[in-house]
Amino acid sequence: MDPVGPVDPPVVIPLATGHGLEILPIPQSPFFDIRAYGAVSGGAAIPNQAAINAAIDAAAVAGGGTVVVPSGDFKTYSIRLKSNINLHLQSKDSIIRAAVPMTGSAVNDGGNYDAPEANLFVGLQDQGHSHWANSLIYGIDIENVTISGPGLIDGSYVDGGNGYVVNVLSGSDPSEVSNRTLALDIDALSDAQKLRVGNKAIALLRANNVVMRDFSMLNGGHFAIIGTEVTNWTMDNMIVDTNRDALDVDSSQNVTVRKSVFNSLTDDAIVLKGSFGGGRYFATRNVLIEDCTVSGYDAGSVLAKTYSTNKKVATDLDGPTARVKLGTEGTTGFDTITVRNVTFDRSRGFAVESVDGAELKNIVFTDSTMKNVSSSPIFIRLGDRGRAPVTGNSATDESVSPTNNVRLDDRGWVLPNMTKYGSYPPVRYIPSYSKNTAVSIPGANSGTNFSIVNQTAPTVLNQNSVQPADPLFANAVGVGMARVYNIKIDNIKITDVDPRYPILLAGLVDNPIENVTISNVSVEYRGGLKMEHAIEQRQLNQTINYTSYNAAPATQNVPWLTNTFFAKNETLLPRVSWDPALNGGAGAWVNDPYNIPEATRDYPEPSLFGVLPSYGIYARHVKGLTVENVSLTYATADERPAVVLDDVDTAKFSGFTAKVETGIPVFVTVTNTKKRVADREYVLNEPYKTTSVTHLTIPEGQTVLEVTIDRPAPGTPPDSLYSSPTAPSAEAPYSYAVPSATYPKPATVYPDIAP
Repeated sequence: MDPVGPVDPPVVIPLATGHGLEILPIPQSPFFDIRAYGAVSGGAAIPNQAAINAAIDAAAVAGGGTVVVPSGDFKTYSIRLKSNINLHLQSKDSIIRAAVPMTGSAVNDGGNYDAPEANLFVGLQDQGHSHWANSLIYGIDIENVTISGPGLIDGSYVDGGNGYVVNVLSGSDPSEVSNRTLALDIDALSDAQKLRVGNKAIALLRANNVVMRDFSMLNGGHFAIIGTEVTNWTMDNMIVDTNRDALDVDSSQNVTVRKSVFNSLTDDAIVLKGSFGGGRYFATRNVLIEDCTVSGYDAGSVLAKTYSTNKKVATDLDGPTARVKLGTEGTTGFDTITVRNVTFDRSRGFAVESVDGAELKNIVFTDSTMKNVSSSPIFIRLGDRGRAPVTGNSATDESVSPTNNVRLDDRGWVLPNMTKYGSYPPVRYIPSYSKNTAVSIPGANSGTNFSIVNQTAPTVLNQNSVQPADPLFANAVGVGMARVYNIKIDNIKITDVDPRYPILLAGLVDNPIENVTISNVSVEYRGGLKMEHAIEQRQLNQTINYTSYNAAPATQNVPWLTNTFFAKNETLLPRVSWDPALNGGAGAWVNDPYNIPEATRDYPEPSLFGVLPSYGIYARHVKGLTVENVSLTYATADERPAVVLDDVDTAKFSGFTAKVETGIPVFVTVTNTKKRVADREYVLNEPYKTTSVTHLTIPEGQTVLEVTIDRPAPGTPPDSLYSSPTAPSAEAPYSYAVPSATYPKPATVYPDIAP
């Protein structure tokens, strides 16, 4: 197949330069030893907190200096950074330890962390991205700050009674305030809520000229390090071994991360975000990540050098997270990000996501290796969650907008119509869907019940909308559709990949991902799956016992096929279509593995689409795809094709090889006559359009199967344009031929767990 249209000249993607700081600062006089201000190793937390902050205040009054944490274990609550300060952990035995907040129990250190400050823009991002003061160490509106030295910042302690590690800094957030102008009132919290107040190890907001170097971190809470609107920031020679996000670079610019190790089994290792937490559109730009390792071993085991793998999945039931990721908070956008010479070890891979209406462009990922990949090794997603500010019609400071407003869904994204919040008028409108039709599949595990969009009345009207009778006006959106373009992935070696998740590029109808190059990449999957796995979308779960590093024995649920934490509603449906001519005219279901719901607004994780019908590459809604010198293979026979292309324009495969079984095509190209533009998939009688694969170039001799889909995606409500059922029901039943109770678990998904 040869391209018909013109071939544009290659786009030159700029490389990030980062902070550009090559000579790092070292401790300079004057020196302020925290012991001189009353800090005591092994002493009480409240006096230690007062002493450390007094030393910082003294250094600030002096015009700057080095606050020294000597050898010892210094328990403390919130440390408040100021400008022109170097907080220096003097030796490898220098420890800043998180004190236990008051809980009403005997195990506490008598105080609390600073309360989360007021933020007018709460709800436009997850709570952790809206507050910084509820941290072990934090700084707001500061400059020329260094945290250095070979010591340790520890958000946990070891229980002397049983030897188990106890996390002090919480991996969760306190409940958000109900009024945007208020700070969280600690005294009004219950004891259980107080325990959750401190949830970050280091947090920065609006900081300039920041260096972090040489120290280690253990169990840093929800975010071990988060910087929002930080400019000129270098992180060098660090080890962060933690229980959730290791490093969040949020709406920050001119950032370098190098020569460091980030371990986080249950969340992202290095994650770039673009939240609205700072109250303005400030893109994440010019970020350089190089010479690092990201990994998903049990928390604490990397610092201990034991590299434990007893915990098999993260809290969200996918395998170890531990990746480099752009998103999910992406309101303000991403521009010029370079990731190079990074080792991914027991990780979900490299993820690039824009689902909140922002531009994401100029991304380079190169010269890296991945091993033991627990999700898509490369995941690029353009979605339309649309989490961005939009001005409503209320004039109160409530955090969640009243129901009589411009959105029915996600009303926390609606800002009051008051001057102090700025003006973000609606740019477009999208429907609200009622997902209350229950689906149950005979032969499935007990509990395999879920809901899809209502099949007769899918949309909900907004009586306060500018056009209350039009379902498209139920939710006002303050931004346009996201754009994702100019991405280059080169020289990557990938081995031991979970067979459920291919390289995955997923845009939207009429809003494709643009200009992606994947070159000099080799991928070895574990294989072992069948096409029936992609058709049936079984929920096949198993509870196992495990003991994580220095932790109490526990249990966890592992999904062998579809993970219902991310796959929701329509994506849980079997990939089948109704043929009314079968069964003597009564109709019956037929397999339709390439007919996959769009999941336009769902959380962007590879597993949201369930098991896909290709083992190597799945690309949908992409314009401009170059695949050069790429090889795909597997260790155990896999019955799926290597590549599926659906609505792809101008794709060129050269120097490409892919292993397939006898009789299985290398390529499948999909033409679909029943597609609707993004967000309108379930609007009754919305016109359908046809999408197809155009201008495709592949090497000679590669087999191609051309597939035409002339039925809507599973779960689409029947209407005058297509009247047959699209989801199993009592009237159109569907069941598994082999009940899940006796269905074999694919051994290649968790090769170290007995099925």
